[in-house]
Amino acid sequence: MKIGIVPKLLLDTNIILEAFWGVEPTASWVKSAIEAGEMALSAVTVAEIVSKASTEERQKLDLLVSKFGVLSVNQVVAEIGGAYRKEFSRKQKRAYLLDCLIAATAKLYNLKLVTHNLKDYPMTDIEVVSP
Repeated sequence: MKIGIVPKLLLDTNIILEAFWGVEPTASWVKSAIEAGEMALSAVTVAEIVSKASTEERQKLDLLVSKFGVLSVNQVVAEIGGAYRKEFSRKQKRAYLLDCLIAATAKLYNLKLVTHNLKDYPMTDIEVVSP
């Protein structure tokens, strides 16, 4: 996270990609979040985008990273994410480890997690919303 930036929102990979592709209303919503300086990026989301990004998507990602920085997967995020994975590996609402790490980042930094994949985040101790 960049100094001086006080994020309120952690954007999931699908939200950022839809914004890159110009999918409305997501693209306009993300533009507003960028202009307000309210968004944050998880290292996991950056990795997911880089793994599949076109050259243009990579350039857009690099601009976002230069403006907002990246919240890392540190020991606390890893432990919270691991606990989420353990909790939801035995229930009907299963959660993938990468989603658990994104959710853990939201929890640690007290951010609202923004996604279209609400079912991927069954955690009740974080706020998960769809724009």
